[in-house]
Amino acid sequence: MSRILDVGLQLLSKRVEEMFNMGIESFNKSIEGILKYRDVDKELYDSAKKLRDLYEEINDIAAELIARYQPVAKDLRYILSCINISYGVLRLGRYAFEIARSSQMLGSLLECDLTPISEAGDIIGQMLKNSLQAFQKLDIEMARQVKKMDEKIDEIYRERLRAITLERDGSRECDVAIVLTLRNLERIADHATYICDAVEYIVSGHVRHR
Repeated sequence: MSRILDVGLQLLSKRVEEMFNMGIESFNKSIEGILKYRDVDKELYDSAKKLRDLYEEINDIAAELIARYQPVAKDLRYILSCINISYGVLRLGRYAFEIARSSQMLGSLLECDLTPISEAGDIIGQMLKNSLQAFQKLDIEMARQVKKMDEKIDEIYRERLRAITLERDGSRECDVAIVLTLRNLERIADHATYICDAVEYIVSGHVRHR
């Protein structure tokens, strides 16, 4: 027999997944905007506001479930983790907007070598998809694989910083734009790992850090 609490947990899960998909869409648009120099500021600003609304709704649902049903053990961990996951997606949307906004401020980067951004974007896109699946399936191993993928993003970011310090004849505009973008991408990747930490916490009650 299903519990009344389960109905609330299903609604909570549905809202988190809805928010997650919207966050992934925002991320994809931000990458497309900078690689193809498309103005997606307005779209991502509107998405950021919608993500904020969903985040607040998720918090309201979670608070009501805790107050009304006083869940314990895995149910409580699930509710608290949904709050943390939704915050991570909220920040993801904000960083996606910052990527688009900085791209428009700095102008077209089509003459720059955007390989690091393209490479990092592909990896993070997969990280986000896997993070969502890990949450949906409560799959610890998938969550841990996502956290390992984060190491590659750190490597790309550090390598670009090293290259800038050694190059003397490159475009300063390109260097600034690429590093700013990679920094925002690195933060998005970090939030993907935090989300996977939350998945691990739901299932096991603790987190195995890298």
